Amino acid sequence: MPEIQSYIDRICPAADYRNLGNREIVVFSSRSPGKTTRNEDSIAWISWTGALLIVLADGVGGQPGGGDASELSVRLMVDRFKNINDEQITMEVFREGVLDAFERANGEIRGLAIGSGSTLTAVAIAGDSVRVFNVGDSSSVICGGRGKMKFSNTPHSPTGYAVAAGLLNEDDALHHDERHLISNIVGSPDMHIDIGPVIKLDKLDRLVVASDGLWDNMYLDEVIDAVRVLPLSRAARLVIKTCGNRMSQDGDNWLGHADDLSFVVVRSITRRVKKSVAFQE
Repeated sequence: MPEIQSYIDRICPAADYRNLGNREIVVFSSRSPGKTTRNEDSIAWISWTGALLIVLADGVGGQPGGGDASELSVRLMVDRFKNINDEQITMEVFREGVLDAFERANGEIRGLAIGSGSTLTAVAIAGDSVRVFNVGDSSSVICGGRGKMKFSNTPHSPTGYAVAAGLLNEDDALHHDERHLISNIVGSPDMHIDIGPVIKLDKLDRLVVASDGLWDNMYLDEVIDAVRVLPLSRAARLVIKTCGNRMSQDGDNWLGHADDLSFVVVRSITRRVKKSVAFQE
């Protein structure tokens, strides 16, 4: 049976690093600075020999039960895969199970009839192939060892679509008045699932999956530079510190946005070591 780890309603003092054999993963999830209510982000990962599933959900703020909706979405995804063994897991099995879990989550959240909603992202890795399934404005990116972007999904929001169409640049989108509007959520009768292409992962590729608490407080290039150069634990500390400073606008002119912060970074384990003299923590 697979190894499973969940991060539900967490207040993390530090990122959680794990060696999964041929891959390493670092996970962080914590509620917004100064927030007294629950962390509405939920994360889980499931690891098989040669395969990995990452699940991230962000409860829709301003709606009742957002945290419950994100937790339910992640738990249903885990339940769908927890009894599948190493010999059974393939990219096709991932596709069938992930889509089924999305539909189940949508039906159960709608059944609560309290207006709950959540984003939901599932990233499936089988061998050297990866595929992203997404509803909402959480983002997943894949970059090479030299920083070349191989994949980035389009957030399901007016600003996300505008950036994808070339109507807004990244800086304008980060500071747009409507950047937190979401046009597609789990818990909606109109939910649609964005299914990304199957992408081949190279040994030096990095995968980042995160809620908008990260992408509203750091530029994409800043995140990519950190995760491609630094060891994962150090990269995570840098991201956490930067986002925390910007959320509080401490010593930075950045117009930050306080929010629950959750991210997952994955890369293959190699013997290659990169210098990291350009970064300060």
